[in-house]
Amino acid sequence: MTIDTLLLQAATHSRDGHLDLVEPLLRRVVSVEPTNRIACLELARVLILGRRFDEAIGFLDPLASESHNDTEVHRRLGLAHSFEGRNHVALMHYKRVLELEPDDGQILHSVANIEQALGLVDEAAVTYRRAVEVKPFWTMPAVASPPEFRVLWMFAPGAGNTPPDYLIKQARFESHIFTVLKDVEYDVDRLRSHTDVVVNLVSDVDQSRAILGAVETLAERIGRPVVNHPRLIAGTDRASVSRRLMGTPGCVVPATRSFSKEELRQSLDNTASLVLSFPLLIRPAGTHGGENFEQVEDRDQLDLFLSRVDEPHYYVMPFIDYRSEDGYFRKYRFIYVGDEILPYHLAIDDKWKVHHVTTSMADFQWMQDEERAFLDDPWRVFAAPQKSALRAIRNAIGLDYFGIDCSLTSAGEVVVFEVNATMLVHGENEDFPYKNEAVSRIRREVHLLLARAAASPLKAR
Repeated sequence: MTIDTLLLQAATHSRDGHLDLVEPLLRRVVSVEPTNRIACLELARVLILGRRFDEAIGFLDPLASESHNDTEVHRRLGLAHSFEGRNHVALMHYKRVLELEPDDGQILHSVANIEQALGLVDEAAVTYRRAVEVKPFWTMPAVASPPEFRVLWMFAPGAGNTPPDYLIKQARFESHIFTVLKDVEYDVDRLRSHTDVVVNLVSDVDQSRAILGAVETLAERIGRPVVNHPRLIAGTDRASVSRRLMGTPGCVVPATRSFSKEELRQSLDNTASLVLSFPLLIRPAGTHGGENFEQVEDRDQLDLFLSRVDEPHYYVMPFIDYRSEDGYFRKYRFIYVGDEILPYHLAIDDKWKVHHVTTSMADFQWMQDEERAFLDDPWRVFAAPQKSALRAIRNAIGLDYFGIDCSLTSAGEVVVFEVNATMLVHGENEDFPYKNEAVSRIRREVHLLLARAAASPLKAR
C-alpha cells in the first residue's frame, strides 16, 4: 500500500472520528518516511488527544529541526509541552508562532495564560490586551449543527476562575471564551449578538476584587441571562461564607477570619492582644489546594509560618478534628447545579489535610469501594438531616453553580470546610473509572441549567 493511500485512509477514519484506526496507519507511514509532515502532524494530534504528550513531541521535534518556520509544528509542540507542565518550553514554541503570525489570537491568549502562570504579570497584561484587540473571544463549536444555543464564558486573567474545560467539551451549544480586562471598551452589541446566556467564571473574591466590578457591569450591559452573577460571587470569600453559614442547623462551621500580616505580627508581639486560639489552621488569602495551608500549634509555629510564607493577607480558622471512628479522615465533595446537589468525590486519608490526588486511595480497594458506594447513593451517607443542611447551604449561598467540601461528625453534623465556585470538575479518572458516571451527571446538569437560562424570559426580551 502506498504512502498516499495510507494517508487517505487515515484522513477518512479521522473525519469519521475513528482515531483508533488512524494511529496504526500513520505509524506505517512514518516507519517509511520518519519526517513525513502530514503523518507526523496528524499522529501528534491523535496522541495529544490521547494525553500521550511526550510521544507526540517525539514525532514533532524532527519536523521542528528540519523547518524552523513551520508554525503548525510549533503550535502543537507548545500545546504538548504545556499539557506536561513545561511552561517555559511551551512559551518558546508559542512565541515562535507569533514571530511568524503575530495576529494569531488563539496563540496570544495561550502565551498570556502561560506568562500569568509563570508569574510574568506585566508581560501577561500586555499580551492579554493584545490578544483581546486581535480576538476578543475564541470559539469552541457545538457538536450539533446548528448549535442549540450560544454561551459566553466570561474569564479574567489571574482572578481565580471556575475551570470550564470539562463542562464545555462535546456540547450541543456553541461556546465563546471571552477575556475581561479593566479599562477596555468592548463592542457590547457584538457580544450580545453571539450570546444567549452569559456564564461568569470569575469566582475567587480575593483574587478578583480589582476586576469583579467590571465583570458585573459588562454582564449587565450585555443584557442576557447570567449564570453565577458577579454580585453573588462578591459574598463568597472564606470569611464571608463562614459568617453567612454560622448557625445553619445541622452544620459545624469553623469561624474563619481574615487578617493582614501586620495584624498577625502585632498579635504575636503583644500577647495581651492575641485573639487567636491554638491549634489553628492558616493559609494565604486567594489560595486553594494544600500548598501553604498548615496546622499551627502555638505562637512560635505561627511566627515561623509568617516568616516563611510572606503574603499580605491570610485566613485563620480553628482546627476541627473530623477523624472518623476508624482513624481516617473523610472529605466529601458535592457540586450544586441549580436545584441539584450532586456527589463528585470522597477522599479518604490518614492525614487531616485531605486531597483526592494526594491520597493513597489507588492502593486500597476498600477506599475505592466506599467512594463508589457514596457516588452511587450519597444519601445513604448524608441522610435526611444532612441533606437538609446541604439544602440550607445552597439557599444561603444562592449561586447557580458551586461546590462544597465537607465531612461528618460522629453526631451526624456537616462540617463545612470550603464553599465556592472555583472547584475543579474534570473527566480524567483513569485510576478511578467508577467516578465517570457521577462526573458525567454533573456535566449533563450544567448543560440543562444553561439550556434553561438560554430559554428564559430575559433572553426573549
